[in-house]
Order: sequence, then structure tokens, then C-alpha cells
Amino acid sequence: MKTKNICPKAIFVLAIVCLLLTGFRGNSYIPDEPIPLLERIVTINFENERLDAVLKKLSREAGFTFSYNSNIIDGDKIINQSFRGKTVREVLDQIFSGAIQYKARGKYIILTKASASHNVDQRVLTGYVTDESTGKRLKNVSVYDPITLTSTVTDSYGYFQIKVDQPSGEEVKLAVSKLNYTDTVIFVTKDKQQLLRIQMREQGEKVNVLADSVRQKIKRFWKSKILTPQAVNIENIQDTLYRKFQFSVFPFVGTNHKLSGNVINDYSYNWYGGYSLGVKKLEIGGLFNIVRGDVNGAQFAGIFNSVGGKMTFLQMAGILNMNRDSVTGYQFAGLINLNGNSSIKPSAAGLFNFTYRDSRGVHFAGLGNGTIGQQNGPHLAGLFNFSTKDSHPLQAAGVMNFTVGNFTGAQLSGLINFAAKEVKGAQISGLMNIAAKKIKGAQVAGLVNYATNVHGSQVGLLNITDSIRGIPVGFLSVVLKGYHKLEVSADEIFYTNLAIRTGVRQFYNILTVGAKPNTFEDEETHWTFGYGIGTAPRLSRTLSLNVDVTANQVVYGNTIDAINLINKVYLGADVQVLKHLSITFGVTLNGYVTDTTYDKYKPLFTDYSPHIIVDKTYSNDLNMKMWWGGKVGLRFF
Repeated sequence: MKTKNICPKAIFVLAIVCLLLTGFRGNSYIPDEPIPLLERIVTINFENERLDAVLKKLSREAGFTFSYNSNIIDGDKIINQSFRGKTVREVLDQIFSGAIQYKARGKYIILTKASASHNVDQRVLTGYVTDESTGKRLKNVSVYDPITLTSTVTDSYGYFQIKVDQPSGEEVKLAVSKLNYTDTVIFVTKDKQQLLRIQMREQGEKVNVLADSVRQKIKRFWKSKILTPQAVNIENIQDTLYRKFQFSVFPFVGTNHKLSGNVINDYSYNWYGGYSLGVKKLEIGGLFNIVRGDVNGAQFAGIFNSVGGKMTFLQMAGILNMNRDSVTGYQFAGLINLNGNSSIKPSAAGLFNFTYRDSRGVHFAGLGNGTIGQQNGPHLAGLFNFSTKDSHPLQAAGVMNFTVGNFTGAQLSGLINFAAKEVKGAQISGLMNIAAKKIKGAQVAGLVNYATNVHGSQVGLLNITDSIRGIPVGFLSVVLKGYHKLEVSADEIFYTNLAIRTGVRQFYNILTVGAKPNTFEDEETHWTFGYGIGTAPRLSRTLSLNVDVTANQVVYGNTIDAINLINKVYLGADVQVLKHLSITFGVTLNGYVTDTTYDKYKPLFTDYSPHIIVDKTYSNDLNMKMWWGGKVGLRFF
């Protein structure tokens, strides 16, 4: 069964845990180091020689010294054997037939009597693993007992030693695996005491180093520098092992031993942290859980969970949940949820939820929610939400919502909403809304609304759009394909007035400025500025009705000392005489508001004195004078 690789971030964490906490070391061979005594190659013949003489001859040939109690060997035993290109270990194994144990220490090889077997013994099996066709000894071969999960890895000389708990009278089953070689299984009988010689057959084509990708080179560098038996087992063993229960103190220190990365457990309890191929039902880690493959149940960790495959049902961590593949369960993290594929159930994080692909379900985050894909569920965050593709139905953030694709639903933010494509629904923000293309719905902002096309309404201080099917409501609305008029007019008080109308016919904004030409040469010019709103329903192809409401402050010179306000309600007609020229005329109802406590007002009426129909002073010392007037002017565009 093909297994999944652990995600890069989990590899880093695993390396730190394994190297620093458990103290595992790699077995990679350094060429400059001296060859171990037992691995030295000799070619030697013994013809009718005593055993004690044989040992002296062998020690001189290989350059070491034997250390042993003469009582444990029969020095008079005659040896007639020849060895060609064999290791010292193999020579001793043939001479003693497993009756003597040997180990190297310094410049000595120490010989001791082999221990007697017990009813339930721990069998020590040793041997070499070689290539079947070349005879080359193979390093980094996984040798393990599939029953107890005890395992080891061959050293740089192809040698292994493994201790297996096995009831007496039964044979031991050993599985042997190496990447690019055919898996091998051997059975070792109880009476087998000598070195095992295991041959493996290479499969497939050899790797061409020159054709390797950069990723493969980095992978080989990692393995050559930080090659642990656990990493070798993960690479070599393609079969999936199953266990009902795992208990771990740290990764690879537990009931599944160094084969933890090859085992799928139903239940896993990790005192500090654990590592496995998969979890079917439940995993609890005091600090962390790392899983190479899938988690199909619940996972709880004090600090973080890392899953290299899919996660279903429930995942909770004090700080971080990290999944390489899709998540179809619920996620809760004290700080961050990171998912390398889609997430389809609710997620909650103290800081951040991130999904590399599509997300579905409700996502809550104290800081932000991010999706490198489609957002198909509500996202709520304290600061920001972003997605790189289409999003719906809700983005709510304290600061900003950002969508690269289309958005359907509602964007709610304290400052900014942005959608790079079409919006169907509403954008509501405290500062600014931007829909780079069309919006079908409404934009409501405290300052600015922008959309290329609007099918609905805009409500904001400043509204900007190329075209709109609806009404923009605000202090100033700029519709490039809307209603634009530059007006030059005269009324009964100010003979020179300039006004700009912008928006749409149903509702437009008016910016006005005017002056009395006869005061241009005076010390203080009498002029006015104001703002208004209006509507211009079309009565025919060339005739429109105008209803405007404006308010204009009258100024003497450059200072404004008191309220001096002329309010007008205008009812008039707009007659189109040329393509970009029209004539306007109509009547106004004027209301002039002044402060009765201020005595420096200049005369308002100089050439004409209208009939005042209302002259009333209110309790707040403001006086209102009303009269009927008129206006005539030209409009351009």
C-alpha cells in the first residue's frame, strides 16, 4: 500500500523531536573513519591448525587482539577451513557455530560464552543483508518483526542485530524491506544460532543521479545527513501495519517502537507526543500528535496536531492544527488552523484559519480567515477575511474583507470591503467599498463607494461608478455615464452663478458658486457658495422637469462671521436646443436666514427688492425672510 509523505512543516518538527528529545543518531558511514574490527575483510586459510593458533593468526591478519577466558574455548580443537573475502564476524561465526559471542571494544575483540536459552527468551538474531546479483552489502535495510514491531536497520556494512521476544519452540518471522528492492520474509527456527545471510533482489531501474530533480537531491541530502532508523523504515516499508492501540512517550518511544511511522492505530495515547501512519478512532497527545496519513476520528493535543493526509470528524489543539490534505471535520485551535486542501466543516481559531483550497462551513478567527480557493461558508474574523476565488455567503471582519473572485452575499467590515469581480448582494463598511466590476445590490460606506457597474444603489459620502441602474445617494456621486450638467445662470440677487450637477436624473448632487459682479472692484466682494440635491425627470426627448433644493452661504470678502444662508426650492424646465446645450428657466421659493444678534450684514437686495411673504424671528434669534424669485440659465453637456 502506497503511503503518504508527511508535510514539510511536520518533518521539521519531527526532526527536532527525534534528534533533540529522543537522541536518535543516523547510521550513515563516514569514509574517513576506521573500519570496525568485526567488519574487516580477510582472506585466510587454516589447515590442521589448533584453535588457539587460529585465533592468533586471525588477529595478526586483521590487526587486532583477542581477549577471552581460555576456559570457554577448546584450544586443542583442529580447524580446517578457508575464507576468501569474508569479514572477521563471518569467520568467527563459522569457527564457533554460534557457541561463542563476540564484541569489539577499542583494539580488542572480546569472546564470551553464548547465553543459555530460557522458556520465554529474547532471541538475538544477527546477520548480513546483501544484493542478490552483486553480493554488495546493503545499508539502511529495515529488518523487523511484524508481530512485536521490534525493528532495526542495517549499518554501513549491511550488518544487523535485532532482539525479539519469542516463546521457545516457535520460529521467528522477520520481514526485510528496502526502497527499490523486493520485500523479503524469512523464518528463523529455534536452533538457528549463526549469522543470517539474507539476499534481496533489486527491482526497477536504478536512479540516474544526473536526471534527478532538485527535490530528489534535497531528499537524498536530508537522508544522508539526518538519516535515522525511523526515517529509513518509513522509506523502505511500503506495507501498512495495523494495531488496536498505541502508547507513546515521544515519537518512536512507545509500544510501536521505531515502526510507529508505518502503523495505523485505532487508538493512540501519547504522553508527550506521538507519531504514526494513521488513526482510525481516537488520538490524545499531552503536547503534540503527528500523523503521516489520515485521521478518521477525533484528535486532541495540548499544543499541536499535524496530519499529512485527510482529517475527519474532530480536531482540537491548544495552539495549532495543521493538515496537508482535506478536512471534513470540525477544527478548534487556540491560535491557528492550517489546511493544505479543502475544509468543509466549521473551524474556530484564536488567531487565524487558513485553507489552501476551498473552504465550506463557518470559520471563526480572532485575527483572520484566509482561503486560497473558493469560500463556500460564512467567514467571521476580528481583523480580516480573504479568498482568492469566488466567495459566499458572508464575510464579516473588524477591518477588511478581500475577495479576488466573485462575491455573493454580504461583506461587512469596519473599514474596507474589496471584490475583484462581480458582487451579488451588499457591501457595508465604515470607510470604503470597492467592487472592481459589477455589483448587483447595494454599497453602503461611511466615505467612498466604487464599482464599475451598479445594478442597485450606492450610499456614501462619495460614490463613484461608470454606470448605474439605480440611485446613488451621498454628498457627491460621480457617474461617468450618468447625468452631468455645467450650468451658468442668473437670479434676482446674484447675476453670475456657476453650478455643477452630477449623478443620475433620478437623484443628483449640486455644487454651486455665485457672485455679484458690481462688487468685484469693492474692498469686499459679495459671493456665495452652496450645495444641493435635485431630480430631473424627462418629459419628452428634449424637455425635462427640474426640482432642486439648494443652500448657499453669502460671504463678504474672505471671512464668515455669522450665518447668512439663502435656501432655494427651484421648479423649472430644461429645454435641449443642441446636443450639448440646453436652456433652463423656472421659479424659486427663497428662504433667507440671518442671525438677529449680528449687525454687520451687507444689503442683500441692491437692484431689486422682492415682495417678502414671510418675515419671522424664532426663539433662537434666527430670522427667516421668504419670497418668490426666478432663475434663467444655460446648461452644457
